[in-house]
Amino acid sequence: MFERILFPTDFSVPSMKVLDYIPALQEAGTREVVLVHVIDQKDVTLIASGGQGFLGTVSDQETDTQRRLREEIQHKIIDTRRALEKQGVRVIVRTPVGSPGAEIVAAADAEGASLIVIGSHGRSNIRDRLLGTVSEYVIKNARQPVLVIKRDTVAGK
Repeated sequence: MFERILFPTDFSVPSMKVLDYIPALQEAGTREVVLVHVIDQKDVTLIASGGQGFLGTVSDQETDTQRRLREEIQHKIIDTRRALEKQGVRVIVRTPVGSPGAEIVAAADAEGASLIVIGSHGRSNIRDRLLGTVSEYVIKNARQPVLVIKRDTVAGK
């Protein structure tokens, strides 16, 4: 039923709770996980501009910033991939650059995901405390079913 799932993560504790649910998802047919970490374009622009926040940045600086960000997250991707593979699933890794919500939805479509499994955050403001803006965007815009793992949830209970 859910043979190929999309697992978007920023490597925070709430997003990594998805790993605890892989055995249950395997019982529902999961054989492959598309691991997605989106490099937020706003962060790239801010870092490339030296934190000044001005709009016009040099594209070479943005490219260099993207390269550095990719290098920083590479070890986290490797660790997460290994944890998933230990649980017996095939893993595909994607690290697009852009707006997290939009890139997650696009990746789910491009990869033919049958389910998106995402952790909730609630870091932005009071209105978004229970879910998180990225999770909310994905729920509203994805064509696939979305399973949201609440930050306080424990697998198997």
